[in-house]
Amino acid sequence: MAKNSKDGTIRIGTWNTWWREPNSAEGQIISNELAKTKCDILCVTEGFAGILPSVGHVIDAGPNWGYPIDPGKRKVLLWSKRPWTPHTHALGSKAFPEGRFVAGSTETSSGACVTVVGVCIPWDGAHVKSGYKDRELWDDHLAWLAGFQKLRCRFFKSRSVILGDFNQRIPNKRVPNRVHGALLRAFDGFKFATKGKLTADGLTAIDHIAHTKDLALRPNSSIQIWPKDANGLKLSDHFGVWGNFS
Repeated sequence: MAKNSKDGTIRIGTWNTWWREPNSAEGQIISNELAKTKCDILCVTEGFAGILPSVGHVIDAGPNWGYPIDPGKRKVLLWSKRPWTPHTHALGSKAFPEGRFVAGSTETSSGACVTVVGVCIPWDGAHVKSGYKDRELWDDHLAWLAGFQKLRCRFFKSRSVILGDFNQRIPNKRVPNRVHGALLRAFDGFKFATKGKLTADGLTAIDHIAHTKDLALRPNSSIQIWPKDANGLKLSDHFGVWGNFS
């Protein structure tokens, strides 16, 4: 069993890995990046279990998120150094497909037990020109947020982290105000550790780490990033984010 962190630090990260396969050159770089930060908890969206550190425990959201099932692909995976107690909820509707949400509790190296929720909120064009082809822009995104808001009120009250691909920047940059307002309402009561400019050149994230107010970034700590590009290769269309919490 891993030793407890002496200062109570919990290292948490999330990255949309753009379906990079573990054995590809890009996937191997991503896998190395994920491993070398030595996170306690990781969330990978649009990925494969094999890209996560080999020593640890994985739960995932399953293969069905409303598009054709492709073996091995998962919209959301959670990894922890220590075993998970999975949480099951009433999911599976067209508006809130089961494959975009996974939740569990795990003990961390600090000794604390946290509830962790991995999400992949639909992008603006979900099921507009592909999939069901019966939506307008942002319909699926808004429907998911409405479903999550109902679920959130029932289950997530303390020592909880929600992380993954939110498909919005905070504060708002490009999305309609009504859509951004729906995101803020759905996550009312949570703090976004990943909001605002995260680098000197002004990078803002759509992969986020949100948490209840009884958790916080460590003093004198800031959010770090995993890059979109390395060694001349395009790793992802997202940069990943990680940080130290207590």
